[in-house]
Parts: sequence; structure tokens; C-alpha cells
Amino acid sequence: MKKTKNLSRLLIFAITAYMYTACTSENDMVPGTGEGTVGMLFKLQPAGGAVAANARVANAGLSFTDGFIQIKELELDLEGNFNRDGLVSGGSFDDDGDDDNESEWEYEVKFNEIKKVGFDQFNNETDFFINIPEGEYEEIEMEIDLIDYRNEPSILLNGTYTDGEGEEIPFRFELFGDDIDFEVEIEADDDRYFVVDRVNNPLILFELVPERWFSSISSLELENADIDDGFMVFSETSNRSIFRKVRDRIAADAEIEIELD
Repeated sequence: MKKTKNLSRLLIFAITAYMYTACTSENDMVPGTGEGTVGMLFKLQPAGGAVAANARVANAGLSFTDGFIQIKELELDLEGNFNRDGLVSGGSFDDDGDDDNESEWEYEVKFNEIKKVGFDQFNNETDFFINIPEGEYEEIEMEIDLIDYRNEPSILLNGTYTDGEGEEIPFRFELFGDDIDFEVEIEADDDRYFVVDRVNNPLILFELVPERWFSSISSLELENADIDDGFMVFSETSNRSIFRKVRDRIAADAEIEIELD
């Protein structure tokens, strides 16, 4: 028989995930179903923070200020014992042959328009919650599909670089397209369940660590980077070598697996 456990606080380097009991308001909700909720927050990890201290940075002088991602849709995969009543149409529902009480449900959460989520640790206006059925879960998987929109990139990151002479040069990292998706897998440990209901709400905090993304970029590469009108731009068309190294590191960090002890 599987055991049930409460949600606990979790930490992962590169992207951080917390889970705790939270209250939500209807204004924070996005399309979904059920009386349970899953919260999504996106913040930059301040320089010198706990996660940043564990990231190996090949250069000094980088400072990150803000940015955003643009989300096209969310894909949910729920596995466990949960209330089927009120499940919206359009999802894919399968029963697990190993347990008569356990089910798996896949559902796409589509926004009315592309959702732009800003990276700012002081601003929570873009945080949001998704309705899911109440129940005991063995696993919740989420895929966050990114997309560029209205001539703005899928991922934007702004900051400044202080060169060897002490001059501050603003920079911008921009990635267009839908090549990178963030994936989160939350699962119970040792054949257990965790509860999601009106009281126990998972809140996933993506604490983004750009120092880690730029960890393979040397100071020499930054010193020799092209500057246009006082700006360094890292993109497919400008400073491509640096851009591709950062893009590859983001992609490597974009998949998260959380195991509840």
C-alpha cells in the first residue's frame, strides 16, 4: 500500500523549486480544472545568493538585472488518485492497470494570449496558479512551452558587464524560437503519495541562476565581444559563440526532477 506525505520545501541548483501550503486568489488563476492548485513563480537569483555561490563562474564583472520568458502553453501530466469529476474536455485520460484506484491524465493549459513572465525578484505580478483536481499524487509533470511573440524573444536577459578598465557595458541575451522548454517532474519517493487539495498547494519557484548559464564564458571572451552603440548583444546574429554556449547551458538546466523524501 502506498503512503501519503505532505509537501516539503525543496532546493535544486540551476533552477530552484519550493513546495509549500499557499493561498491563491482567483485573479492569479489560469485555465485549468479542479479545486487544487499548482503555483508557478519565476525569479532571478540575486548575485551572491545560496545557489549562485555554488555555481562555477569563469568570469567576474557580470551583473544581471531583469528579463522575461514568453509562454505559449503548459502541458500537464497527472498520475495518482484524484477526483475525476469536473475534468475538462480535451485531455487524455488513462487508467493504470497496476492499481485500480490510480489514474493518469494529460492536459494542455492554453492561455488566452501568449503569457509574458518577467524575471524580477521584487515583482510578483506575473506569478500564476493552475487548477488541478484534488487528490493524492504519485507524480506531476509539467512542460512549459516557450515561444517568441510580437518581435520579442522567447527568453530575454538584461545586465551589465564591467570590463577590465572599470567601464560598465550593458548587455542583452535574446533567444528566439521554441527550441527550449522548461520541464518539471515532481514525484513521491519510495512508493508514496503527496497531497494536493484546497489547503496543500504546490508552489514551484523557478529561481533562475544566470551566473551558471554564463559559467563557461571567459573574461577574455567578454572583453573581445562586439559592442554596437554601447551595447553587447548575445544572439544568433551577434556574438554567436557566446550566445550558443549560454543557450546550450540553459537547455541543459531546463529539465528538473524533484523527488519528495
